[in-house]
Amino acid sequence: MSLGLVSGAVLGLQPVAWGIPGQSPDQAAAWVRDNPVLRPRPGETLNINRVDPDGSRFTFLASVAPPGRIINPLDRETIRSERMTFFRPQGLTPEDLFQAIRDIYGPEIAADLDQAVEVIRYPAPEALAGNQTYSLSRAIQGVVLQGNQLAYWLELTQNPDGRVQQGQVWVFQPEWLTKVEGELAERYPLQVLTR
Repeated sequence: MSLGLVSGAVLGLQPVAWGIPGQSPDQAAAWVRDNPVLRPRPGETLNINRVDPDGSRFTFLASVAPPGRIINPLDRETIRSERMTFFRPQGLTPEDLFQAIRDIYGPEIAADLDQAVEVIRYPAPEALAGNQTYSLSRAIQGVVLQGNQLAYWLELTQNPDGRVQQGQVWVFQPEWLTKVEGELAERYPLQVLTR
């Protein structure tokens, strides 16, 4: 099932230009402009914000900063990460996040995502066992995958009532995996798989 917020995608239709981490801001802006899924409004370039009548929200941000905590970028000439956030009142699943990446980035990145290897999962399964009381550290669950071209960080947040309506995705250069792992380890018990 595709997220309603990106359902304007015509499956199989490729954007005319690529806008992936590692490119210049101008290249990414051209890709955003021509992307049939992102459909930027006038004035939107590297940052898109959408609110649907049903209350669903979607944001997309291409950034020169790497994923995770903001650090001073080495230069401002390279997009290092792209972040998408989702809020969907009727619920959100991991497959919705995977499908959003496939829809937005097209077949080549979809193939890279589909063969990507899981390198980090949080919280670790043993941290979820036992006491079932709600806590933010248990409610936020994520996975980081490493593909041949890019790395993918997907995260969902469960509400106290058990519903999952919020999620986020980062698509980024694999060189930033160590930074992401270090920051996640400060907050969650991780299950780190060999790379």
